[in-house]
Amino acid sequence: LWSVDSLLRHEDTQPVVVKYQQPTSTPYPLTAVAATPSISQIALGFAGGHMVLIRGNILKSKSTKQRTLHVAPEPVTNLHFVTDAAGTRVTLFATTTAQTMVFDTSGSKSEPAVLEERGCGIGCSLMNEEDELIVARDEAIYTYTVDGRGPCFAFDAPKVLLRRFKHYLLLATAAPSSMAPNLANGDDRPPVDATESRVYSYNDPTTFTILDTKNKLVAYTGVVPGGVRGVATEWGSIFVLGGHGTMDFFSEKDLLERLDILYRQNLYPLAVKMAQNGNYDMASVAGIYKRYGDWLYSKDDFDSAMLQYVQTIGVVEPSYIIRKYLDAQRLNNLTSYLQELHTAGMATSDHTTLLLNCYTKLRDEERLNQFIHTQEDYQFDVDTAIHVCRQAGFYEQALYLADKFSKTGMYLKLKIEDQDDIKAALEYMRKLGDTDISAYLAEFGRRCLGSLPSETTELLVDVCLNGMDVRAAAATADDMHDDMSAPYADTTSLLSMRRIQHLFADQPTWLAAFLERIITRRWLPSDSSRELIAEEDSDMKSAWNTLLELYLCSVESPLHELNSSSSPSEKQTPKERALNLLRNPRTNIDWERAYVLCASNGFTEGIAALYEQRGDIAALLDLYIEHDSLPSMRRLLDEHGESQPDLYIKALHYLARNPQLADNEELLADCLSTIEKHNLMSPLRVLQALGDSEQSGVTLGMVRGYIMRQINATSKRIEDNKAAIASYTSEFKVHSEKMDALKNKPIVFQSTKCTSCMAPLDLPSVHFLCKHSYHQRCLGDIGDSCPRCQAENQKLEDQRRAQEISAKQHDAFFNKLHHSDEGFDVIASWFAKSPFAFTKLIDQ
Repeated sequence: LWSVDSLLRHEDTQPVVVKYQQPTSTPYPLTAVAATPSISQIALGFAGGHMVLIRGNILKSKSTKQRTLHVAPEPVTNLHFVTDAAGTRVTLFATTTAQTMVFDTSGSKSEPAVLEERGCGIGCSLMNEEDELIVARDEAIYTYTVDGRGPCFAFDAPKVLLRRFKHYLLLATAAPSSMAPNLANGDDRPPVDATESRVYSYNDPTTFTILDTKNKLVAYTGVVPGGVRGVATEWGSIFVLGGHGTMDFFSEKDLLERLDILYRQNLYPLAVKMAQNGNYDMASVAGIYKRYGDWLYSKDDFDSAMLQYVQTIGVVEPSYIIRKYLDAQRLNNLTSYLQELHTAGMATSDHTTLLLNCYTKLRDEERLNQFIHTQEDYQFDVDTAIHVCRQAGFYEQALYLADKFSKTGMYLKLKIEDQDDIKAALEYMRKLGDTDISAYLAEFGRRCLGSLPSETTELLVDVCLNGMDVRAAAATADDMHDDMSAPYADTTSLLSMRRIQHLFADQPTWLAAFLERIITRRWLPSDSSRELIAEEDSDMKSAWNTLLELYLCSVESPLHELNSSSSPSEKQTPKERALNLLRNPRTNIDWERAYVLCASNGFTEGIAALYEQRGDIAALLDLYIEHDSLPSMRRLLDEHGESQPDLYIKALHYLARNPQLADNEELLADCLSTIEKHNLMSPLRVLQALGDSEQSGVTLGMVRGYIMRQINATSKRIEDNKAAIASYTSEFKVHSEKMDALKNKPIVFQSTKCTSCMAPLDLPSVHFLCKHSYHQRCLGDIGDSCPRCQAENQKLEDQRRAQEISAKQHDAFFNKLHHSDEGFDVIASWFAKSPFAFTKLIDQ
């Protein structure tokens, strides 16, 4: 052993001496040598089958130990050490011409483990990077581990030499021309084993082969004249020494050059494998697959080409492949590609559309169902899939997708518009939440009403009532929790009653049924006295008004036909229901709108009910007068004449114009009696009313009693007035005389007692013109007014002041004069208040 470092640095040519003893007395040549990396163990193999193991500190020439490891019956051909990563376990692989063995040389005893009862020649084994033993035999190349034989590579040729370079195996094999019959046995009989019948001469030509173990190919093969004397791998190259003194040099081509060679030979599978082993990126490998697919496509091998195109998914634009397979005869290939595109998650909605169109064109319902039902992550656009299935008539598949992915709108469209299965659609909608069912009923409600009006109406009623409950609860919660930041659930999307009504545009009878059911269940129950929120109050008014309009248009509700148990003779007509609706005190109908509806439909009874509801008796009387309804007028006057006697005035004018009506004379007498009783009109006005009309047929006999009573009453009033005038005249004279006496004659005070304290008068005393006398001390600060007469005097003063103020209220005077039937009485009463007594003259 030589230390190369010392040899180069110090020119020390002295070897490290290792002493060993021949294992037998008969000397055999040394055929194999192996050492551990640390030179702590050296193994020697001999042609006699002996294997010697030397252990110790060999590099420092200290004591070493030698022992015979194993004695084989065949010559030892190769030895190889393998040390584990920790350096604690050392394994020795050994081959003979007939056996392959392994030894554990870490301990003192090493029993051989035979891996296979076959060996190899000298120089025909090595260790690879994975610490596997590579053995080259004539028929193949084998790999071994400590546990046994591994995979092998078939390569049939007599092996002479085996070396390794990177992932390449370098083989020297006997050239076929150098193989000659073995005549050493001295006869011409053919040998039993052909391999044993040939011998190899050291100087014969040798075939040198480079095997690429990664790509499983022969990278190079060539003949070396004179045989291979040695192989060296250094500086990234291979050097082969030939028997004739030749030196062959081999360098590895760049990967691109290797791929170019494979492209030119159309060896695309090999190119793909080489690119993958060369750590090419996915895009580059996909480019090779594309080349391969294009080449196969040019050879009209469309199926194989598609297999290659599938490998390009994610790199090559799908449209490039799709355009090649749009022909109807290649739809199967296109379908396969699109399936793989979806599996890889690279499909767009257009690809889904195309794939589903392929299924539908091929009418391949089985594959369509498999595509839809077996998907786990559904890497496609569901809306597009549903649309395509629907267009092609595959409704069941479209329904499955719509139901699975909660595409409620599309599911209902399929059920209603395509399958006309309204009943199933209604059942499906009942399972939805309030917001969803409201949206879809608004969209499909009219179509459902056209097919199943009864069931759809019931569903709309339930949805509407539930929406009202939710809104009421939301309003209550908002009122109770105004200080909370979190709002109540949004109720704007819920279907309100007014938003439902338009669905019944062409179903007025079922609209009436819907409104009746809502009103009956929501607002007419005896316990429905709760306070309504603003929105529900609006809904209620809208419901009453719409139902009234339907009744006035003679719309018959189906609910009356289906749920009524009365006989046909007792059945109410729509107009009768409208009248009951107007008279019901619990209804909440907009009066103006109801009036317009009744008037436009000529429904007099309804107008009368509205007037009654409003308490407008005068307008009601006008209505009866307009329609010449004398019994209704009599009933109205009997009920309200006492509280509103002015009604008789209108009645009088009407009776005067229509004397031909039955019971006219009797009713006329009642009117005159009431007018006379309450003094509603002056006799002159009454007579003018009875005689003004040209059509008046009132005779003197009809009003004789009234006229006589009025003449008598007037005569009596005249007599009473004359008596009053005489009384006032006498009183005036008395008062005038008193005033004259006070002004012009002396007054004698004869009182001897104080009017206040009733004590005898003494000086100083005070006497008033009213003949009352007081002690001055009793008056105190009263002033110049008699205490006893002060209240009466103040009353007279207030009356005078009021007359003065009233004399200035000219507007009140003219207003009273305008509205009075007796203008002269107004003027006379005004003059009685002396309006000009307070007039001040202005000096011009």
